[in-house]
Amino acid sequence: MAGFDLKEGIYETRNASDDELWSAFACVFSSKSRNDTSYKFGFLKSIIDNLYNVDADLKLSFDQLFSKFGEIYWNLILKHGLRQKAVTNDNRETYLEQVLHSAVKKYKILEPLPYESLTAEMMLDISHQVKVKCKKYVVGALFEDTNRLFYSFSKKEEWIQINPVMYEFVCKHKIVIEKLNYYEWARFLERVNEETVAVKVLDKIDESSKRNNLAMYRQILYEEFGIKNCFYCGKTLSPDKIDVDHFIPWSFIKDDNLWNLVLACPTCNRKKNDKLPAVDYLSTLIRRNQHILIEEHRSEMKNYQGRMVSYIYNWAKINGYDKIWQPKSRKTLV
Repeated sequence: MAGFDLKEGIYETRNASDDELWSAFACVFSSKSRNDTSYKFGFLKSIIDNLYNVDADLKLSFDQLFSKFGEIYWNLILKHGLRQKAVTNDNRETYLEQVLHSAVKKYKILEPLPYESLTAEMMLDISHQVKVKCKKYVVGALFEDTNRLFYSFSKKEEWIQINPVMYEFVCKHKIVIEKLNYYEWARFLERVNEETVAVKVLDKIDESSKRNNLAMYRQILYEEFGIKNCFYCGKTLSPDKIDVDHFIPWSFIKDDNLWNLVLACPTCNRKKNDKLPAVDYLSTLIRRNQHILIEEHRSEMKNYQGRMVSYIYNWAKINGYDKIWQPKSRKTLV
């Protein structure tokens, strides 16, 4: 049975070597993988962008994955006008394009809005429709193309479960796998789109997942939890000069999670930029997050595991985030 037709799949539990794990991804990026659309590349990006949202069993729900999938393709198809399949004789749209264009009509959207500008209700509806249409083919197809080593899945129960061996491998090589995926995805899009549209495709793919407005998190941390000092230098924060910083850089995690957000003065936020903070800040962050959990902010801390923060920090270093930053002077650690 072809992979896309599978209703469920179980990953192979053997101790695969690094060469075998690399080979699994090489299959996705080679001519061996049959790609009528770009959706396997998009689904792989959805998994990679959700790596640190897994639960204790390394599971991700279809809702998590197809929410990201819908966001990616909303921006690529509607904002940038990129086709995701070669033109057919009858100019038929893919199911995904049909879903997105139907949403534009349903919500009377007059111009291509960035996904982050949609309401939460619109996002929920769109991601549900995308999941219904797209889960049938893409989940099993990527499972098969990665030699049944990447994840198990159930279309009925709507989850994937990442192979622990593969999870650690992907975390250690996240940036390289991500760039390979972007490169092959861009080559595919250049083949199926007109030259005037397929300009700076790599940038458009990378920008398909955008940062959210962090004002909500500033309010939670400053007003609700009374955090009044810069996380890094300890100076008292002025209410009109508060930045929200991604402790582990956003460019590595590609997500806005409360557990990874701290308040900083503009000076520290600017100087830290895309670097990792000194390792001794880790214990402070983990203590802070435990306080947030006690205060029952579980909706913003879904699947948070304190032990994972240290792992993610070290994986970021392995992936090239080796420039460590700390302010020249510190009053206290919050």
